[in-house]
Order: sequence, then C-alpha cells, then structure tokens
Amino acid sequence: MTPSRWRRARQIVQILSAIFFFALAFLTYRGFESPIPLDLYLRVDPLVAFGAMLAARAVIAALLLALAAVAFGFIFGRAWCGWLCPLGALLDWISPRAWRTAEAHKTWKRVKYVLLFVIFFAALLGNLSLMILDPITLLNRTFSSAFVPALNIVIVSVETALYPVAPPLHPLFDLIEQNWRGTLLPAHQTFYQLGWMLALVFGGVIALNWIAPRFWCRYLCPLGAVYALQAKISWLKPRAVKDCSHCAACMRVCPTNAITVTQDGFSVDPAECVVCMDCLPACPESVIAFQFGGQRSAVSGQPSAISSQRSDVDLTRRHLIGSALASVGAVALFRSAPSAARDDAWLVRPPGAQDNNFLAKCIRCAECSKICPTGVLQPSLFEAGVEGFWSPILYTRLGYCDYSCNACGQICPTGAIPPLTLEQKRQSIIGTAYIDENRCIPWASYRPCVVCEEMCPIPDKAIRLDAVDVIAPDGKKVQVQRPRVIPDLCIGCGICEYKCPLTGPAAIRVYTPMPLPPLG
Repeated sequence: MTPSRWRRARQIVQILSAIFFFALAFLTYRGFESPIPLDLYLRVDPLVAFGAMLAARAVIAALLLALAAVAFGFIFGRAWCGWLCPLGALLDWISPRAWRTAEAHKTWKRVKYVLLFVIFFAALLGNLSLMILDPITLLNRTFSSAFVPALNIVIVSVETALYPVAPPLHPLFDLIEQNWRGTLLPAHQTFYQLGWMLALVFGGVIALNWIAPRFWCRYLCPLGAVYALQAKISWLKPRAVKDCSHCAACMRVCPTNAITVTQDGFSVDPAECVVCMDCLPACPESVIAFQFGGQRSAVSGQPSAISSQRSDVDLTRRHLIGSALASVGAVALFRSAPSAARDDAWLVRPPGAQDNNFLAKCIRCAECSKICPTGVLQPSLFEAGVEGFWSPILYTRLGYCDYSCNACGQICPTGAIPPLTLEQKRQSIIGTAYIDENRCIPWASYRPCVVCEEMCPIPDKAIRLDAVDVIAPDGKKVQVQRPRVIPDLCIGCGICEYKCPLTGPAAIRVYTPMPLPPLG
C-alpha cells in the first residue's frame, strides 16, 4: 500500500477499536450477555495480567489472553499504542496539531518505566493501588462512574424540557425510552460519589496534550512502558531505504517525538515509536519504511544515519533499585496507617470479597460498578485506607445488592469478586443490618413504618415486626410494630437501608459482621 493508505488504515483501525471498546462498555454497563468477553480489553492487557498474577500469587485463567498481546508486542512493538489503544485514539484526535513539534525530555521519558517498575514491585508485595494508572482501567472508570451518569442526566433533562413543547420530537424520545432505557442507558439514574474526581483526572490526562501531543503516552503510561520494553527487540521496525535529505518533515509530524534528525542523519527510538506511520506520507523522498527482520539498514555512505535499535532512554540499576525502594516504602506506609487495619464496621465489600486477598486481586477497573444494576458498588476514597483507594465498596444509601443478581462476580476479570452462582451469592453474607433505635420511626417516634420488613428479600424475612404497646408523647397508649433484625438470616443486601424513608443517614444500616454490633 502507499504511505497515505497505511496511515488511513491505521486511523480506521483506531476508530473501529474505540467503537468496539465503548460498545463492550455499554453492553457491560447493562449486563448484556455476549459470546465475546465484555472485559476483553482488560483480559488482553499485559500490565493488568502480570500485575494481578504477581499480587495474587496465582495464575488467573481469564487473563491468559494477555499472552497474545505480549506476542503481538514482540512482533509489532508499540503498535498497540498507535493502532488499538482506545485512550491513545482519543488523545490522537484531541491533540492540537500546532504543538506537534514539542520536544521530548529524556528525563521525563523515564517516568513511565519507573511507574511500571513500582507497580510490579508493589504487586509482589500484594498491592495494586497504582493499577489506577493503567489506561484501560482509567478509561473504564471514567466511562462508568462519570460519563454514563452525566450522559443520562443530559438526555433526561433534554427530554423533560422539550417533550411538552416539541411534539415532532416525541418519536425520538419514545425510541430512546422504549428501546435504549434499560439496555444502553440505565433503567434509573445512577450516582457515584467520586464521579467528579474521575472526570477531573481524565480531563487532566486530556489537558496534558496541550503540553505535548500524546503526553500521557510519551511520559506516563505504564502499559506503554511494557510495550516500549518489547519494542526494543521487536521484529517490526522503521528503517531507512534511501539517503536522507535531513528535511526533518518526519520529526515534525511524529506524535511521540521518536524521530531525531541532525546533519549526521536521523535515528528512531523504537521504544517511543507507536507505529502510527504518520512519517511515511510526510517524507518527501520516501526514505522511511517499516520492515520486518533483525537486520539494521543504513543510508549509503552514512553508517550512523539510522539507528532503530538504540533507545534514547537508558534504564540503569539505580532506577530499578529506586523503584523497588519506593514500592516497599509506600506499601509499608500504607499498611502502617490506622485506616489500613480495615476493621471499619461500615466498610462493606461485594459478595464473597471479604477475604484478605481482595486488595491483592482488585485492579480498580470498575467493571463491577458498570454492571451493577442498582449502583450500590461505589469507588472508595480512603474508607479502606490509602491501599484500598478506588476499590469497590457497597454504598447502601445509593443502592442495594439485588437478591436476584450475581453479575459483579461474573464480570470481575481477576476473581477479586468470586464468580458465585446465584444460589451461592444468596447464601454469602455481605454484612448484617443494624437498627438505630434513636432514629427508627417506630422506635423513636412511635409512628408506624414497616418499609424495611416489606423490602427484605429473604424468604423467611431477616427483619421481623414485634407488636408493642407504648405510651406516646401525648400520653396516649398506642401499639406500634417495631422492626427487629434476625442476624442468622440477614445477608446484608442493604435494600432496607436504601429504602429507609428517613432523610440523611438511614435508621437501619449494614455493617461488616463483628463479634459485637457497632454503637451509634
């Protein structure tokens, strides 16, 4: 193919990959069953695979697909970054062209490698906190916790405003509500306590493009660092097939500044080249070609004219030792903090995820939050300590664990949430409900309320009502039905807390089972 067609082919593949990623994300959001794994991009992510397996000290079968991505990297180098990465595609499309000549800083280039080593060393210690920097998990979290809720609010607001005054638009609104609601759009509005923070972080990644095109890919992306290490010895490399006139046109269009042109010739850093092929049509003399094979080409009479096997960044033993010490120090500090004890009674994890290995398996991908039909699974801030940052917790004032749903365990790519059958999940104790008698309406106000008992999905009812004669504040004798929790039956689904009619904190809350119930 001609150089311009190669570039066009790459752009088409980028578009298709981004569409495919977001299609899977939408289907995951609604729990759609598909012959293709809905978490496919996570399964082929080598950073996720190796990090999760190191932390879990086990082979995770669902992540073995990443071996195909590793083989891809050894053949094509960083082509994943230039052709398939959905975040890379977004950064390409948003990048301001006028700034494409921004120079690369060699010191900054080392940052992504240091982050990669810190992630792997921390994983050896059972910590995956920095997996939040993986580009696929970053995009996943932003999509599920910020983009979709905001999109739904916009659609509902537009429908509410225009439906009474724009009858011609009624068929469109009916189409959205009848065919998209509950499939591509949530059946009801979901709220995420850290959605604004996720949007802010993602906006920061996008804004870095105004410093340099693909700033994230050049300097920060740890997944890009995995492919960059492979690219140093990959089979496909850019090579010179003619004499170079040193016009530097290729260097000006390179989005990652992988090309250096001087009067002595030009060189390509394979660790930075994302195989975007923008340089091919830019070169007026067709000097550059991407070729397979281990032989290094040289321009006639200029043996140093091209070097496609030497990286501008030399990683030393000092970087490895520094990364290891940083990992050990950070994990030690995280685990020495008071919050790291994780004995907060109100910290409730997804079904079956109360084991000590949960944080060593959770990659903070937010797949569970996307697929949860009620929005109860929320990203944590510091409720579980710094080490548990952005791991999922149950926020039962915003949702509840549906008694007929086991989707979170089925979608979790690492097994942090076990893939329980529906019957196993119904027997799994998430927590136990606790009634605050100082706030409960029948207990504190002597007025009737049976919402929690009515909502309890347990067949034998984990909440019972006791008829009690009491003296009301006006001196009259009245009979009220006071709710009482049966701990042996309660699984902690939280629907009682979610449905409690009180404003503010509910009168009934779910806590993690402990020898004694918490007070207050």
